[in-house]
Amino acid sequence: MPSRTNASPMKPIILARPDHCVSRRDISSAAIKVLYRLKDEGYTSYIAGGGVRDLLLGRHPKDFDIATNATPEQIRKIFRNCRLIGRRFRLAHILFRGEIIETATFRAPAPENEGEHNEKIFRTGEDGQVMRDNVFGTPQQDALRRDFTINALFYNIADFSIIDYAGGLEDLKKKIIRVIGNPDKRFTEDPVRMIRAARFAGTLGFEIEKNAYDSICRNKEKLALASSSRMYEEVQKLFFCGHAKDVFYWLEKTELLHPMFRDFSHWIDEDRARHDWVIQTLEQMDRWRKANLRVHPALLFALLFGEYHEFRTQQLIDAGASPFEAARNAVQQHLQGMCTNVRVPKQVIYQVSDIMTNQLRFERAQGQRPKRFMQHKAFLDAFLYFQLSSKAHTRNTELLAYWTELRKEQD
Repeated sequence: MPSRTNASPMKPIILARPDHCVSRRDISSAAIKVLYRLKDEGYTSYIAGGGVRDLLLGRHPKDFDIATNATPEQIRKIFRNCRLIGRRFRLAHILFRGEIIETATFRAPAPENEGEHNEKIFRTGEDGQVMRDNVFGTPQQDALRRDFTINALFYNIADFSIIDYAGGLEDLKKKIIRVIGNPDKRFTEDPVRMIRAARFAGTLGFEIEKNAYDSICRNKEKLALASSSRMYEEVQKLFFCGHAKDVFYWLEKTELLHPMFRDFSHWIDEDRARHDWVIQTLEQMDRWRKANLRVHPALLFALLFGEYHEFRTQQLIDAGASPFEAARNAVQQHLQGMCTNVRVPKQVIYQVSDIMTNQLRFERAQGQRPKRFMQHKAFLDAFLYFQLSSKAHTRNTELLAYWTELRKEQD
């Protein structure tokens, strides 16, 4: 790939179609329709960000985001199947059967003097975090305001070229996660970028560039300023990406795990043997993901925090609570307390409680109870937890064999 060493800051590196591997055959038909419709209406239209990155790496993007010089209102006039969303970041969602093509207008950098813009367009909080960002700009400005160089690449439908304003092609070649601009400033603007860096490093097998890594270590506590609802969504991306074990390595290395899961992470630090449960859980998550099996959030949180919840359950039993009450309260106290950082929905908390309290039912293997339990909608999740925990701790060997055989008989 060409180097940016001698390139002017105003002049992008452009790879013509013969010089790269991206083909329209690898892009969803819905995204192609949006790109050509915008082009035919006289607008510039690019595939942007992670979709281009993944195509260049020979991966299959899960979605395709589009960047254009059409404003959200202009996009809505062109596409009847369009809805506008967001206040912090105004976007157009163009709806197709089974697919949503997210389309954004090119953004400009944050203004030096915030007073130059109406608060409805751009606003930051007292801590410097960007609360609203709808200042439109040029393709170059849009590229340079993105988080990482490898996410700042464009695919131009007009001539099938790859456009690189930020050095992303070189960093793809070097396998580096590099922040565009000053890392301290960029992570302050949006603290979630720090865990995105960990996710990309783990998922792609890249290294985090030293300045960015050092900045994450300095600014990790700012993650507490991120929206707890957004953090819930990001946590699912971290552990459902198919490379959860590698992502967890970077979360630990950068110490991002502490502001994310404060009590849990400190509990792990007290005894590194507890780390083994987490690793086995994440390896299982990765196996399920590679097999295209869907794991819902409640099972993720039950497995991820399982050993910690068992520890807290035993503490409550020792204090006089019944096993059922202790298991339920251990889960709810932990996950509800965690909501200040990661807002786990109440329904998910209740489902995790069910998984943990239902562990008691595996000990009741007499009469008709087992068959009745197996008909319950919560059985499979409880069994998956029971199976993993039994193997991880080498316990309940006979019970696991009994329930495994009973499941085969019912199939």
